[in-house]
Amino acid sequence: MQGTHGISGFTLIELSIVLVIIGLIIGGILVGQDLVRSSYVRAQITQIEKYNTAVNDFRDKYGGIPGDLALTLANQFGFTSTSCLGDGSAPLGGRNGNGLIEGAGLAAPLAALMGENLLFWTDLSAVHLIDGSFPGGGATYVGCPGGSLNLTTTPGSAYLGDYIPPAKIGGGIFVHVYSTTGANWYLLSQIPSFQGVNSQVKGNPVIPVFLSYQMDSKVDDGLPTAGNVQAVNVWTSQQVPVAAPNTTTSGGNATSCYDTTSSTYSININGGTGTNCALSFRLQ
Repeated sequence: MQGTHGISGFTLIELSIVLVIIGLIIGGILVGQDLVRSSYVRAQITQIEKYNTAVNDFRDKYGGIPGDLALTLANQFGFTSTSCLGDGSAPLGGRNGNGLIEGAGLAAPLAALMGENLLFWTDLSAVHLIDGSFPGGGATYVGCPGGSLNLTTTPGSAYLGDYIPPAKIGGGIFVHVYSTTGANWYLLSQIPSFQGVNSQVKGNPVIPVFLSYQMDSKVDDGLPTAGNVQAVNVWTSQQVPVAAPNTTTSGGNATSCYDTTSSTYSININGGTGTNCALSFRLQ
């Protein structure tokens, strides 16, 4: 009679050890992801804070806001000036010294990549108050209405990052400056290109909801429609620049940045992973 051979297998203790190890690995991955996300948030907030410090230093030294510095002062200190900037009293975005960073020659100038919107970065980099060099492109599209500037987000020729800084948060997001309702703002948004008359801006809201909420909470009140950080994007429609909120839906859904009913970020929908937001930080 042939003997019966025992069949080896895992004991309950061994299975438990394996499950514990798997749990530790998964937990480590999740913790690592949280650390990476937190580093992006810290880096982005630090970038905006550095720009605010640079603006205040510039104002103290030169008597005006970068980009908007009155033409007479700009000439006195040797900042970029062009023939179409006017005498400091004419075109919007023409170094008129009114305290607002405006695009050139537009009735609603907040979204143009021209005039003071470009000169802002040109001025700050010229006196080494920020990292990088932003020459602004000269008279063709700094302050000159009617021109056009065709840029791409791919490094190389006609690269957007040569004119405005990439955001530390990554993801093809850049930092733009604009004004609306009497205030100046930094915009964090993906800007695929600038083209057309007056080089108008169209921003794509692609920041994850939970990252937007984290940045807003750390800097401000955590509310998307109030305070110094708001979920506001800049876009163009029929050649007229306007400031518009991100895609919103009453009650919130997978494509919303925030819930219009409660005015809270849609962080409870898919864990807030939807890439649905752009953020505007008030220039301090």
